[in-house]
Formats: sequence, C-alpha cells, structure tokens
Amino acid sequence: MAMVISYGDSVLYQCDVQTLCGPEYITDNVISIFMELFNEKCNRIYCFSPSVVQLIKMSQATELKEMFEGLELHNYEIIFCPVNDSISSTSHVSGQHWSLLCYVKDHGKIFHLDSAKSFNDSDAKGVASKLKSLLRKSDIQFETLQCRQQSNGYDCGIYVIFFAEKVIDRYIHLSKFDAKCIQTPLPALHRSYLLSKIEGLKNT
Repeated sequence: MAMVISYGDSVLYQCDVQTLCGPEYITDNVISIFMELFNEKCNRIYCFSPSVVQLIKMSQATELKEMFEGLELHNYEIIFCPVNDSISSTSHVSGQHWSLLCYVKDHGKIFHLDSAKSFNDSDAKGVASKLKSLLRKSDIQFETLQCRQQSNGYDCGIYVIFFAEKVIDRYIHLSKFDAKCIQTPLPALHRSYLLSKIEGLKNT
C-alpha cells in the first residue's frame, strides 16, 4: 500500500483516499486524520480517533481510567467520539455505520448525532457510559439530537466529519454549542472539499 500522508498519529494510504472519490464508505483512517486536524482548531475541544473510541467501547471501565488519566478530559468543553457498530475488540472494519458522540460540558450532556436516525443508539450509549466514567461524572445525560440525515447507504462517515467541523466552527465563533448547525445540508461537493484538505496537508 502506498502511503499518502502521515499526520500526527494518523496514516493515510492511497486506498483510503480513493474512498473519498466515489460513492462508497470512507475508511476509519480518513475520519482519523480529520479528527487530528480538528484537534488543532481549538484547545478547548478534543476529538478521539476511531480506533481509540473502539478501544474505549470494548474495554472495561476500570482499565480505561488508567489508560487515559493523563489526558485530563475534564478540562475540555467539547469532546467528540466517532462511533462504529463493530463488535470486534481489535477492528471496526466489521461495522457498517458511523455516528458521532458529542460531549458538551456546559450542557452536562453527551449528544448523539446519527445521520441514519437511531441506527447506532446501542453502541453510542455504550461508549457514552464509558466516557462518563472517564470524566468521572455519573450525572451526565445522553440525548439523541435531530440532525441532517443521509440520503444513501454510504455517507455516514462523511456526516461524522461534517457534523464535527460544523460544531467546532460554530463554537469558535459563538463560544457555545449550537445544535442548529447540524441541520445544515451536506454540500454536494463535500467529498471534493475533504480531498482538497488532504492535498493541502501533503504540501505542508
């Protein structure tokens, strides 16, 4: 496999980039590299990578506290977790859908943003429960938000990136979480936009 770019802890291969070019699922590596980019937008926001979220989902809560103690998650205003419905402890390739968890400190809630109604509710609630344990806040509420819905069977990963970027940009502008932004229609050329971002990284 030809490597296209290495950025932070993420590596993108040509086969990953190719998934952005056509009507198909994007890989977890694509989502991961954009989570890395979003982490640089605002130091009050933290984005977990898909592989780490899968680890969180499949691990015991007692193990997680030791693994993530150094992150000091309680200092962040917003935390994102891309959630997959895979049941594998080592891979999420077996899954078929992505959605996004968004913890908002000011609201005391973990919001679930799912572009396929409530397809990922069970997995999202499982990750949310582990996240509450990591934050050491048992009173955090889980809420599924109404958000823009995908019109096909393969754009879920695109929506995860889209929702995260919209929420971050609005937070930077307003200094608060704005749920209205996740109702914004997905631009027709959003895949091309993401490809251009990757091309830009290759030149840095």
